[in-house]
Amino acid sequence: MRISRSASAVIIIGLFAVPVEAAGIDCAKPGSLSDHMICQDKSLLARDAMVRDLYAAALKHDDADKIRERQRRWITKVQSCSDVTCARQAYDDQIASLLVTKGGQSASTDFQSNSADGNEGHLAVFGPVDGLLAVSLASTYVGPGGADAGDVNADGIDGVVPLAKEHAELSRDACKIDLNRLNAKTWRVSQAGVCDFAAGVTLQGTYRKQ
Repeated sequence: MRISRSASAVIIIGLFAVPVEAAGIDCAKPGSLSDHMICQDKSLLARDAMVRDLYAAALKHDDADKIRERQRRWITKVQSCSDVTCARQAYDDQIASLLVTKGGQSASTDFQSNSADGNEGHLAVFGPVDGLLAVSLASTYVGPGGADAGDVNADGIDGVVPLAKEHAELSRDACKIDLNRLNAKTWRVSQAGVCDFAAGVTLQGTYRKQ
């Protein structure tokens, strides 16, 4: 099996100034420990595909030199991982970083929620890719004092999570965020537990495609 232009294997290679986007992993002949981990783990392969596509979009819409340099640093981090947990976290961090670029925003689908309590929520979704969904969820709260008085707080959460039966779940410590896809244009988000978001901020609501 060959993964062409994989984002993860970009440059041992950097040693020889090969362009970041030119490399690939040959899963029939993996050349490093990280290659072995990626090729043997379905969730890492899915994450690798996400990074590849988001990276390509960022190159088109953002500062390409900065994106390439960030990608090189990320590859060094992945290559240093000795276990799957480390590699998954490295992938998730890079996916979250790429999602908020202009290219990432163009490649993902944006949903918005406006609630009477002063929260304006934004949900960015990329995927699913082999059953995994990349999610960036954030909300800005404008309090009674108004934005001019600085009564504004913002917070959010992101992650790469399984999508099963139109349901996905994000978590942070004792906070659980449930995401339910009602249809192609609508998600319902609920939160439970202790969610230590900034004052006034809540992520729950109905998010509609923009």
